[in-house]
Amino acid sequence: MAENEKIDIKEIQAKQHQKPDGILTKKINGKTFVTEIYFDKKSRETFQDKLLKVIQSKGECSE
Repeated sequence: MAENEKIDIKEIQAKQHQKPDGILTKKINGKTFVTEIYFDKKSRETFQDKLLKVIQSKGECSE
């Protein structure tokens, strides 16, 4: 992850009153993981752009 993409914990805490844009729930080995997703409305990058970056970075890790 690029340094400029990291989010300060205080910024996250300040936004906690905001409702998530999406929620993912996944059960793995008997444990349930709930992930809240927040999108930056001011960003020019799309969700598809961000997802493609994640997929590409996973490919680099497996080599």
